[in-house]
Amino acid sequence: MNTLSRPLLSMLLAVFFVFAAAPDSQAAKQIGVILTGDVPYYRAMHETFVAELHKRFTGAEKIEIIVQKPFPDPISWSNAARKLIAFDVDLIVSYGSPATQAVLQEKSNIPILYVGLYEPDQAVVTGKNVTGCGFKLPLSSIIRYFRHLKPVNTLGIVFTSAEEDSVRQYKTMAALAAQQNIKTEKIDIGSYADLSKLKTGNTDAVFITGSSLAHLWLKDIVSILKKRRIPTADIFPDDEESGGLINLFHPPLPQGKMAAEMAAQILLNKKIDSIPPYTSRDTELVYNLVEARQLGITIPIDQLIEASRVIK
Repeated sequence: MNTLSRPLLSMLLAVFFVFAAAPDSQAAKQIGVILTGDVPYYRAMHETFVAELHKRFTGAEKIEIIVQKPFPDPISWSNAARKLIAFDVDLIVSYGSPATQAVLQEKSNIPILYVGLYEPDQAVVTGKNVTGCGFKLPLSSIIRYFRHLKPVNTLGIVFTSAEEDSVRQYKTMAALAAQQNIKTEKIDIGSYADLSKLKTGNTDAVFITGSSLAHLWLKDIVSILKKRRIPTADIFPDDEESGGLINLFHPPLPQGKMAAEMAAQILLNKKIDSIPPYTSRDTELVYNLVEARQLGITIPIDQLIEASRVIK
């Protein structure tokens, strides 16, 4: 997994996806998309976005979607943003905070629609040509879930210092842990080599922030911690069955649908500053009983009742 160089992996992740009535027809509208690192959570949002947008443009007008899947680092995000601006697309859709920040820094006049943004009101993504949809999560609940399962004296927090939203999640969780006299261990993942940090320390449980880089290597992260019998909690769904114990997340499909509705309005020439941003508080809680048994953890019945889904 770590044998590919970063430039090569970045190149492999950059692709074009087009839906139009005929390949030789002139597209009426172009949408540029930044889908960071092909993270499954954002991919699920995007698939819904495309399907919903297709329903809204079934007539003569065609839509071309140009997708960039940059490696999760600042240079790759900036390059992806510049490519889409150079294409002079009609709308840029960015998934997650780092991609959105990269587009905003280019100071283009192209409308920007962010999707899947964690606490957008705290992310400084304001402007006359930007709107979008995001979500809030009760991170304090994750500490409560952990403490119902086992004693937690030290909580490890996996985050990436290059990702603004991941840093905010780290700071929030560290503050919440301190309020309950729980020590925290800072685990900053900036490269694959940093996963070695997970092999040491005295953590009783690990919280994984919404770091795109961490989710690129999620299976490796969970595997290392599983060998040490350390349970994990994540704020993204475990769609690829990496083996996390707890997942508390905002469902991706509503974000994709909301984004498609907003994009349709923008493409139909509605002024973007008249489309208010939307923040959802809907959450889903998933417990993995298979993982719990392997870790020797018994999940209380009241916790299972609270869950949206239980993996057996």
